[in-house]
Amino acid sequence: MSQVTGLVDLHVNGHAGIDFLTARSSEEIRKATRSLKAHGVDGFLASLITSEISDLARAVAMIQEVADSQESDEAKILGFHFEGPCLAHERRGVHSPSLLRNPEPSLISQLLDFPNVKMITLAPELPGGIEAIKEISSAGVVASIGHTTADRRIAEEAFDAGAKTVTHLYNGMEKDGGLVDAVFERKDVLFQMIIDDVHVSRELVKKACDRALDRLIITTDALAPAGLGPGRYPFGDMEIEIKDGKALRLDGKLAGGIGTLRRSLEILEELGYSREKTLPAVTSRPLKLINAPPIVTGK
Repeated sequence: MSQVTGLVDLHVNGHAGIDFLTARSSEEIRKATRSLKAHGVDGFLASLITSEISDLARAVAMIQEVADSQESDEAKILGFHFEGPCLAHERRGVHSPSLLRNPEPSLISQLLDFPNVKMITLAPELPGGIEAIKEISSAGVVASIGHTTADRRIAEEAFDAGAKTVTHLYNGMEKDGGLVDAVFERKDVLFQMIIDDVHVSRELVKKACDRALDRLIITTDALAPAGLGPGRYPFGDMEIEIKDGKALRLDGKLAGGIGTLRRSLEILEELGYSREKTLPAVTSRPLKLINAPPIVTGK
């Protein structure tokens, strides 16, 4: 039996109808991890969106309990990715505006006190944002820029302060702004991108890959309904509809992903990029970013 490195996704909000933030039991968490495994994911970060600290604490405790006792038919929980609450109001997407907060030192300390935190997405232009990035980075946690109005100057400050990556390039930011330019030009920055023919046009995917394929990390931003068919499903305190291959809020706003890493690789192949060149974007590179050991699986 040959050994291959498993596929890794650093941005998974849920799967198979289970939302990690609102899951009610460890068995629900396992339903999601088994579904992820069945869809080709061997390891992932459980992403928790903007919420009250008390809700975050409840979700983290339940997910960590599962992480400590996983079985071979489950995708391995590698840790947590907090997407928020320190995001730009103008670029918040589906994050609740009433729960957004500035990155005050006490809040950052609370987030860093949670077990197994691997990545925190924040907007560096918020008051205290650059200092928060320094604090996060010095704690050994990845600071990722996302849901942001940052221009090039602030982006450069953020990267100089220790931010190592951006969350879903082109989404939650200006598609042709200075932040994107800075990402392409800085060899020390990795970028995460959703490649599903929904979030980012093939033209922009090609632009990014032609500039910096060796720094790409593919993510799905998978929502709870990922792995299921069309229909309406709960997502946090809202309802979303899966229709025509998209996950939309009922007002039509894009709510997240329902694609797979396997399909992302196929899309890149269709664009002319060899599997040899793209596979690190879903295997070794995301693991290196969060300082995690290889996931070896039989095939």
